Amino acid sequence: MLKTPDWAAGAECLREHAPELIPLIDRFPVCELKPEPKEKYFGTLVTGIVSQQLPPDVSLQLLEKLGKFLGNPLQPQAVVEVSIEALCEQGLVKQKAEYLKSFAEAAVAGQVTIEKFSEMTDAEITKQLVQIRGLGQWTIEMFLLLALCRTDVIPSADFIFKKELKLLMGLSDIPKRGQISKITEHWRPWRSLGVWYLWQFAAEKEQEEKVVKKKN
Repeated sequence: MLKTPDWAAGAECLREHAPELIPLIDRFPVCELKPEPKEKYFGTLVTGIVSQQLPPDVSLQLLEKLGKFLGNPLQPQAVVEVSIEALCEQGLVKQKAEYLKSFAEAAVAGQVTIEKFSEMTDAEITKQLVQIRGLGQWTIEMFLLLALCRTDVIPSADFIFKKELKLLMGLSDIPKRGQISKITEHWRPWRSLGVWYLWQFAAEKEQEEKVVKKKN
């Protein structure tokens, strides 16, 4: 099991070097993100493949069916041993079944060394995963940040983060990848934590809006 980062120390570092984040650091408790155990890595990444372009409730049902069919936590060998047709019978469209199958085969063949991810750099992990069909930039960045708890990830494909960053920095437009990298440079080596605070703020605003709508 990976060691949980010292998020409290990270908050103090951001407080010193990223004053724009101080109101959020004061507003929310210490981050409680913890790394996932290795046996969940494959299943977490599969979630990214299955969930693409589907409503959350539909993808959740599909993942539950897959878990019952193949075991939970999902492992590559279990996927390798079943046919594309069998995966489609669980509700997957053929393309996603093919993506899932090829990912599992790559993992079993050692082309993707999931069991070594905890010892690898972000760049090394990304280089392996980006070759897998169905695994996009957003899924890989979310995996690094949420499952591995890497402390310096900027999910430049995440719209919620980009929208909140635009507001925080007073930008006229949603920032693009290169701009995001520049304007968050002073958050290093705790950029993941800065992202987490912006997510908390976005979630709080969404909850408040729901309450207002309910009252009206």
